[in-house]
Amino acid sequence: MKITFLIPPKDEKGRNPERLFGCNFGLYAQQNIFILYSASTLEQKGHEVVVKDCPVNNINWSKFKNWLTKDNSDVYVFYTPFLAEEVDKKAHKLIREIFPNRKIIFSGPECSSRPEAFLLDINTFVIRGEPENVFEQLFNDDLKILNNDLDDVQGLSYRCEIINEDLREGKPYGAGITILKGDIHTNPSRLIKNLDELPFPARHLLDKEKYFNPKLPRPSTVLLTSRGCFGQCIYCIPCSLSFANEIEFKKTHKFKPPVRMRSPENIYEEVKQIKKMGYKSFYIIDDNFTTLKGKKYEDRIIKICNLIKPLNLIWGCLARADQIKNEEMIKAMADAGCKYVDLGIESFNQKTLDFVKKGCKVEDNYTAILLLKKYKINPKINVLLGVSPFETKEDIHWMVEVLKILDIEFASFDIVIPHPRTEIYDIAKKNEWFATEHNDYKPVDPLKEGTLNLPNLSKQKLEELVRWANREFYLRPSYIWLRLKKIRSFQELKDLFSIALKLFR
Repeated sequence: MKITFLIPPKDEKGRNPERLFGCNFGLYAQQNIFILYSASTLEQKGHEVVVKDCPVNNINWSKFKNWLTKDNSDVYVFYTPFLAEEVDKKAHKLIREIFPNRKIIFSGPECSSRPEAFLLDINTFVIRGEPENVFEQLFNDDLKILNNDLDDVQGLSYRCEIINEDLREGKPYGAGITILKGDIHTNPSRLIKNLDELPFPARHLLDKEKYFNPKLPRPSTVLLTSRGCFGQCIYCIPCSLSFANEIEFKKTHKFKPPVRMRSPENIYEEVKQIKKMGYKSFYIIDDNFTTLKGKKYEDRIIKICNLIKPLNLIWGCLARADQIKNEEMIKAMADAGCKYVDLGIESFNQKTLDFVKKGCKVEDNYTAILLLKKYKINPKINVLLGVSPFETKEDIHWMVEVLKILDIEFASFDIVIPHPRTEIYDIAKKNEWFATEHNDYKPVDPLKEGTLNLPNLSKQKLEELVRWANREFYLRPSYIWLRLKKIRSFQELKDLFSIALKLFR
């Protein structure tokens, strides 16, 4: 069978929903490793797999429709975080106008959260939580997806095709097509216990030259060494795969799924493959690369670093500030090629950190930043505006000043967007902080828009402050000169100019 993973064209405002973390409209394109895991699983079963990334290849809706009319795929797959729902459903509708009966699969966090909203007809399916084993079952030797033998496919939701007294006629879906909607079946799901058993992502399906990370040399890819995070932050939308897993796991449990880790040896083999494929760098997108606290886990990081060090690749990762304390571990990371670490600082106000259950002290932020800089690892600081009712305009001004004093090179300023599957959503709903109709969640771009009126900061003020923070931090003459001095190629200059346009537009 031919299976095509679709990333539809940009939305009507020219925005491309970022799908790795799923919580913003991306400033630059990184490889969606989560669909590449599923793609390699399907390739191992002998199927032909294609990835159609429209935004990266400058394919607009007109070109997409023209391509679609000539395409011979048997199945189309979407990976949908919450900001991508609109464009993915638009593409689904277009497919249905041309191919009423072809199979379509939705996966990702938003479908895991609300599968019924994506089960638009009896030939559309939803994979909840982790997708790899579900794809393996659906496309096994018996081709369950074609034979409608779906009862034992774990993690799958679908509409019953059997016509019975509950079957009702749906509303017209487009081009004169009427879809029949039957009962929704939701099969139990399960987590993958041994991540080492998964095949490496099918990076060969993408043009590696078209994806990049401005903090790393091209060509660059992404890597996943663990799944899950122990943190209890009330605002957190983790990487989109972790979010899908959390949403699904919490439906039957009252707690987050356990953190699962790949072995250092398995990670080394993948990094070796990355090196052989011609990549110069990679970004570890674990929710927290340092994983868990304690010597056992710090020793794991040191072992990974010692294994990959001879490969001479440049890399970066995400980590928590309170776990950047073991100097031996930080030195091992630096020696192994780590050039930057994403730190979710969020705030330099202890009252705010306590409110969001960050589990960190303000002094942890300073300690982590200074220790990373000691070993020439660039700390990239993530700041979240409007994350607590105590925050004031003066707090935000102070945060930007601190970042300038600490000589931070990369910072990200976002406005908190309470998603319905987070604790801060419940708090905002209860206190009627939403500045939206019906006091409820609305998907917006957190780099530019807010949805809350907080006691000290209105929606309008938060939007003014996020614009101010970016201008104040990035448009300093000293900063611009620093960045220009570090440019290594004309391509990098183009990349930075493109990012600046999106950020300040």
